[in-house]
Amino acid sequence: MSGLFGIIGKDSTIVQPFLKAASATISHRPWYVADTWSAETLPVGLGRSGIGIFNREPQPLASGDRRLIIFMSGELYNAADLRRSLGGQPADTDILLALHAFEQYGADFVKALDGAFFITIYDTAASRLILANDRFGLYPHYYAYREGQLAFAPEVKGVLCAPFVPRHLNFTAAAEYFRFQQVLGEKTFHEDIFLFPYGSIAQFDLSSRQWSLNRYWDWDQIPDRPEVTFEEAVIEVGRLLRSAVEKRAAGDLRPGVFLSGGLDSRALLGLMPPRPAPPVTASFGQHNSRDVYYAARIARAAGSRHHWFDLPDGRWVLENVNLHLKLTEGFHSWMHMHGITMLPALREIMDYNLTGWDGGTVMGHADHINPIYNKPIDQDTVLLETYKQFLSGYTWPGLADAEERLLYTDSFGKQAIGLAFDSMRQEFARFWNFRRHYAAEYFYITNHCWRSTGNMVKTARSHLEVRSPFWDYNLIDFMYSLQPEIRRDQLMYRHIITREMPKLALIPYDKKEYLPTINAWQHSLHALSVRARRRLRLFPNRPTLYADYENYLRGDLRAWAENLLYDRRTQERGLWNVAFVRSLMERHLAGHEPWTIGKIAPLITFEMVMREYFD
Repeated sequence: MSGLFGIIGKDSTIVQPFLKAASATISHRPWYVADTWSAETLPVGLGRSGIGIFNREPQPLASGDRRLIIFMSGELYNAADLRRSLGGQPADTDILLALHAFEQYGADFVKALDGAFFITIYDTAASRLILANDRFGLYPHYYAYREGQLAFAPEVKGVLCAPFVPRHLNFTAAAEYFRFQQVLGEKTFHEDIFLFPYGSIAQFDLSSRQWSLNRYWDWDQIPDRPEVTFEEAVIEVGRLLRSAVEKRAAGDLRPGVFLSGGLDSRALLGLMPPRPAPPVTASFGQHNSRDVYYAARIARAAGSRHHWFDLPDGRWVLENVNLHLKLTEGFHSWMHMHGITMLPALREIMDYNLTGWDGGTVMGHADHINPIYNKPIDQDTVLLETYKQFLSGYTWPGLADAEERLLYTDSFGKQAIGLAFDSMRQEFARFWNFRRHYAAEYFYITNHCWRSTGNMVKTARSHLEVRSPFWDYNLIDFMYSLQPEIRRDQLMYRHIITREMPKLALIPYDKKEYLPTINAWQHSLHALSVRARRRLRLFPNRPTLYADYENYLRGDLRAWAENLLYDRRTQERGLWNVAFVRSLMERHLAGHEPWTIGKIAPLITFEMVMREYFD
């Protein structure tokens, strides 16, 4: 993934070795390019790694007086407005605009930027380093600040290139991972390394060796607009979503859409403005799965150039699992790597994926529009429902409370049992201070969307760039100003699709395979037909899952998994009760229970993390 890296040490001898090691460590493919810069007399070094699509100009860029040194990954979406607000200064690149904004506004410059980015600015006169990201942290970065020294990078392994960063396991993060299949908050698997917070700006002062980090944006800045009606919301959200797509589809870069059978990707494809050549669409999965079947129908209706990538067995997992681990560093288990197989071919025909990532969340998902969340009784009630959903609702069901007790060794269990819930309770408390009818959803977005499923975006960014219309500033501000019931059942979403792209409203989308159209008679007649044909066994049985990970693990992946789980190195860590790990695997192989893979796959990934980043 494109990103920035840097170090401020206690002496200059560590700067060049860090820049060289970090650059090599986070460059995963031949097309990665890197630029570095270091101060002449101070222990400061900066760099950027890119995949050669955005930010093609050499970096760093320096101000006219050479005082400011700037690196940037990502892009701005308000370039024209920003240029006008800066007095029309000539600036033909986003990085130059960001530099001019800093010259005019100082540390508040980031509040004037609208985009997806990570920026570093070194002020040579003030001996001060500034780091800033976009509101939603769409280019994730990590940092370690220890003993007056700083290292940062777009990947944890880049931070580990700094000699002052130790490799100590964060037991809380590990406990969260075993229970929720992900890490919460700003934690990583390493005690001393943290995710750079969303919507934040940080400063490191070389004279005092002090590090300060503050959020300039958070969910409490979204207004509350209870007066907006459903009809008004449909019109405005349709306008904002179209504008978000048009901003990101502008320019000469080649667009593409990873197309599923759901609503998010079809909506973006339907809203994409006309181009000289049709956009590329791509889908992956078993040939008879619902996503593959309906994606092909959507592509035909929209006139895109469609490509399908088969996943016929589990061998593709073994071929790609090591790359997936390097890209996601274990924050997303190997059973979420399904799109990785198509990336090399797609790099040849598209430059960026116009992604529908978590659009369903933004547009109103049943998981979050419900009385427990939107008419909360108290904090504990919402917390307990959130805990339950993170355990078994938002991904494959994971370990139950009793299974956690059986999994850990006695010594590790004394530290870890109950730690995941206690940590979630602590992390959740901050969100309860925002508007309470959205507290659970804000927590979900920040933790599950940005910390878990966002790793699929990170994987794609090893080959392509990614643009995310559903995370448009204006769209988010409006959507979360609405009363929750207006967003119920994605009804507003279906209104927009029916109005803006009627052909795509006549292609089924959900697990019931009904039409998303709001035309009552069309929807009802089609639903009646589907139910009747199912009862008569005349309706095709299309799998809901694109990849059969459950059976992969029982077949092609079994030897690989057992070699990791039962190996002496794994046992000697003293974390797991080996007999119970064997029991979990035997339960999965027997196939008597559904979804046992959510209990065993994270253990496999965690052991891979330990071998790659701790041993």
